[in-house]
Amino acid sequence: MTYDLLKEVIGLLEVFEQETGQHDLTAFSNWLYQRQNDVEEEEIPRTRWDEYPPNLDAHIAMTIGGLNAHAKHYIKTGLKNTELKGLHDFTFLATLIGQGDLRKTDLIALNMMEFSPGMEVIRRLLRNGFIADYENPEDGRSRRVSITAEGKAVFEKAMEQMHKVNKIVAGNLSDAEKHGLLLKMRKLIAFHQPIWDNEYGEDLEKIMEKLELKPKSH
Repeated sequence: MTYDLLKEVIGLLEVFEQETGQHDLTAFSNWLYQRQNDVEEEEIPRTRWDEYPPNLDAHIAMTIGGLNAHAKHYIKTGLKNTELKGLHDFTFLATLIGQGDLRKTDLIALNMMEFSPGMEVIRRLLRNGFIADYENPEDGRSRRVSITAEGKAVFEKAMEQMHKVNKIVAGNLSDAEKHGLLLKMRKLIAFHQPIWDNEYGEDLEKIMEKLELKPKSH
């Protein structure tokens, strides 16, 4: 038995109660019906990619890429008056705050970076005094890093800007739309993460064959 549908219904029920303050089954049913109709009838906004052939997979990939470019712009703007060089400086500090001390290789892996550029981020944070490193007591061949008081201070300052970035990136979506979008994006992340962990750099045809994905016609 799968509980995915039940989880989605529970999530929608939470959104309904937050938006309406009601706890009535009939009201929830009417709200859900109206929400589904609104989604189906909503006019899809035009974008710069509308002139491309109507390949659904291609448009999803281009849209994700475009949203990533917009997010990077907002992040760069938000962090320009902080002591952090960019997003990776911020996410490395955020990871150390959330996970505690880590081996350098684990910190890089959690931020989904290749080793060399990841080490450059670590070296920069070390030079600025935002993190400290020390010999790993469990393995003398590796070193662990921890966030410093200076690192926590600059992270908290950056968080003030990142809250603004998050709000702008989420745009004009309603709470219900945000919830639905998040579910779909997490489904995609859950699909791609094992590929990143186990098939990184592998030939695309081999990845598609292993996952039993058939290429769509152009």
